Amino acid sequence: MPGLETMEQMDYMSPYKRDFKMQKSLFMLPLMIFLASCQDLAPLLFNPKTDFEEYQWSAYPDNAFFDKEQKYTVPSEEFHYFTLESDHEGQVETIHALYLGDIDQIDTDTVIVFNHGNSGSMDTYYPWAQLLYHAGGKSRYGVMMMDYRGFGLSTGSPSESALMSDVDACLQWLKNRGLTDERLILYGYSLGSIPSVYLAANPRSMKAHKLMLEAPIGSINTMAANGSMLSLPASFYADLETHNIEEIKKVDQDLFWIHGQSDNFLNYYTHGEPIYRNHGGTYKVAVPVRYADHHNCPFMYGEERYCKSIHEFIRHQN
Repeated sequence: MPGLETMEQMDYMSPYKRDFKMQKSLFMLPLMIFLASCQDLAPLLFNPKTDFEEYQWSAYPDNAFFDKEQKYTVPSEEFHYFTLESDHEGQVETIHALYLGDIDQIDTDTVIVFNHGNSGSMDTYYPWAQLLYHAGGKSRYGVMMMDYRGFGLSTGSPSESALMSDVDACLQWLKNRGLTDERLILYGYSLGSIPSVYLAANPRSMKAHKLMLEAPIGSINTMAANGSMLSLPASFYADLETHNIEEIKKVDQDLFWIHGQSDNFLNYYTHGEPIYRNHGGTYKVAVPVRYADHHNCPFMYGEERYCKSIHEFIRHQN
């Protein structure tokens, strides 16, 4: 890919490849209904799973394709499930969260805060958390993940602006346990790129040392245009402000970007590549994954290569 500092691309079709074209169809149908009725676009940004009473983690059925040899298990003593409170404009909600690692070593460990996508719950994204926990070797980095308000068992209703408050509540939890800015890594996948980019550019409780993005959203306008084949002015989406393509210009931290070149939900060329190109920092790494769709980049790239790439990026010093 000319003009990008890239890592080696995959040149074969992984047996873990899965078809996610249905997700694009499920997005486009309500989008077209919206365009016909001029309703609020915001609900299309969220597709949480809430119809359960407890998390299943590695036993979650949809994760059966992953970890067949149990290479990436997390020992029970380093698995911590808990809740914390998040205040967004006076509305306090209970956020369900997970920390993988030794909580007593947060004051010395480097911690990756993984902000997940727009569908499912923490169960859906537990494989990502397991891989990040094993990046550079077991428990090399602490990993924190949460369900935003309205996702999973977290209370309340999701909103674009509340994403920042919920993620920052987690950063405050980590800060209270001794985490410092130079040991904080923000990782945003899909929807999670919104609070990750914003809080990297506009720090609240903490300023991240590095930023990692997987299949990020370029902007709401781009998302709608790609889905409807229409170009609409920004004013058409009055209540949505996401524009990572512009916001990333304010991010001077090192950037790691991984994106499937066959992404049928957030297009590699119109969402991810412009973000990478506009990055305001001096060091960045692009990992284009051939054949990967929206939900399977780490697994199409290869779990061991994914873990190694992340470790090398975090360890890099300018």
